[in-house]
Order: sequence, then structure tokens, then C-alpha cells
Amino acid sequence: MNRSLGLIEVRGTVTAAATVDVMVKNAFVEIRSIERVGSGLITIMIEGDLASVQAALEIGAEEALKYGELIAVKSIPRPDQGLASLLSPEKRGDDK
Repeated sequence: MNRSLGLIEVRGTVTAAATVDVMVKNAFVEIRSIERVGSGLITIMIEGDLASVQAALEIGAEEALKYGELIAVKSIPRPDQGLASLLSPEKRGDDK
């Protein structure tokens, strides 16, 4: 069974922390990664079943708007294996 992938991008560390906290407390999702993109942007990737990912993204977006700036939200129901390797930081070789 493929797990769904959710991405939410926010501006600021406090916003990201609040967003992650509310998502994991209110939905059955796991944090896949948190990446600093640049210019204060932080992308949070979560995994779980589709309903949980969508619920987490919805509540995470609301929380992000309370604390700062919400940039983008996207859920991918059944990501292709190729996409997973592109988004995985440990497989890209960027962290050397």
C-alpha cells in the first residue's frame, strides 16, 4: 500500500514548529522531512493514509495562518516511486 504524501510550505521557524505540532497531534501522520528552502521558507513533508494527510494539511494550514505566512499546500495520494527518490534528502546527496 502506497502512503500518501503531503507538503506544506510556510515562512518562519515558529510557524513551522506550530504547524508540525498541530498536524502530528491531530492526525495519524509521520513527519518525513523538514527542509529550509531559503528566504525563511520551510517545507514540511508528511506521510500517512490519504484521509489523515488531508486532515493534517487542513489543520496545519489554519495554524500556519495564525502564526505567520502559509505559502503552499499539496497532497499527493499515491506518489510514484521516482518522486519519492527526488524528494528524499538522504538520496539526493545534498548533505555532504
